[in-house]
This record gives sequence, C-alpha cells and structure tokens, in this order.
Amino acid sequence: MAASKPGARVRLICVPHAGGGPSVYAAWTRELAGEPIELAAAHLPGREARAGEPPPTTLDAVVDALAGAVEPLADRPCAFFGHSKGAVVAFELARRLRARRIDAPALLLVSGAPAPQLPRVDRRLRSIDGDIPFLEAVAEAYGGVPRIVVERADLRGEMVAALRADLTLTETYAYRDDAPLACAIAAYGGDRDPIVEGDRLAAWRDQTTGSFSFRRFDGDHFYLNRARDALLAEIRSRLQPLL
Repeated sequence: MAASKPGARVRLICVPHAGGGPSVYAAWTRELAGEPIELAAAHLPGREARAGEPPPTTLDAVVDALAGAVEPLADRPCAFFGHSKGAVVAFELARRLRARRIDAPALLLVSGAPAPQLPRVDRRLRSIDGDIPFLEAVAEAYGGVPRIVVERADLRGEMVAALRADLTLTETYAYRDDAPLACAIAAYGGDRDPIVEGDRLAAWRDQTTGSFSFRRFDGDHFYLNRARDALLAEIRSRLQPLL
C-alpha cells in the first residue's frame, strides 16, 4: 500500500476482491490522476509482485497487517472501499482502527457483499479438488475468472493459490457482534448479483450510527467493471464533502 500524492486532500484506500491485487484499481488511479484524491490499494502476500510470499491464513492477520499500513495514512481524511471479500476486510479494518482509537475512515464504501451480521452460507469452494474444477466453480458462483486462466496452466497456479487462500478467509469468517461504526457507510451492488439480492445490501445500515445509502448498478457480481465510470462518479460525489 503506497501513497504518492503529497498534496491530496483525501485518501481512498481500496481492498481488492478475492484473488485480486493492487492492479485491480490501476484504472481508478488513472481516472483520479488529476484530482486531489490519493488512491492506495492493498497489496497482500501471494499475488502479483508478492506472489512468492505465503498468503495470509486468517482474516484477522490481514486486518492487523492493513491496520499497521493504514495508520500512518490517517493524517488526512480517509475513505475505505472494498469489493466482495475486500468489503469484509475494509469493514473489519475500520473496526480495528476504532479499537486503536484511530479516527479513520470518515467513509466506508462496501461493494458486492452482504451485510456481515447476516447468516452466511459456507459454499466450501475452497475445498474443491483440482485447479480447473475449482476455478470453474468460482466462475459459476461469482464470475470474474478470465477463461484464459482456466485454459492455461502457466497462469493458473498463482490465481488458484490466491483464490483458495482468500475464499478460506471469507468462507470461515465469523462475524463478532459489536457497536456500529460512527462513519458513514455507502453500499453498492449489481442488480443481478445473487450475492446481495433482496435486503442483503440494505442491511449494511445496521452497521453505522452515521448516514447510510445504498445503490444498485446494472450488472452482476462484477458490475464494477462495466459500470466503472458510473461507480467512480458516485464515489467522487461521496468524497466531495471530505475535500
């Protein structure tokens, strides 16, 4: 996680989805280049430039590591964004910083994830034997797995290792009841995403004593790829009061 805009007035700290690395947000960085918004993307072990490092084995370990990295970035207003697994991590990160009496984030943006207090179904995708059956099951459940990764053995190893590790974190995640956050929360999802169907997105309102909003975009679980411009416009509008 790196900071590169000393003059920025707000930091947008982004956590990728399962199997993802900081490159997931490369296009966002380019889109925000001319604005006083500094984007810092979480770079966890086991992917991209850190592919040779063992991936974390518990969600608490991820949150602890990110809390240490984010603490020095909290010298100006911060917003957190996380998609899917990243939403759960961003939420628990906000809780961890509160426990450390660090005043961040001012805004929590969660995407493609049901509210954490709702009953969760253990899909046990992490336990599927064989790389190809595993990737095909993940693609069927969530999408977001390029066909070329399934077809080419030289591309599968890193993706499978990162995905299995991240799905283990989310499928074994145990929500702990605690006081709602004070920061505002905005929740986003695709209107055809079965992961957040019904009230599963709106239920995030119970996790804050501050303001809450939710919005659905056209698309499935990875709606944010096709609706990137609309989502970024929405995020800019939410960040405006922090500038």
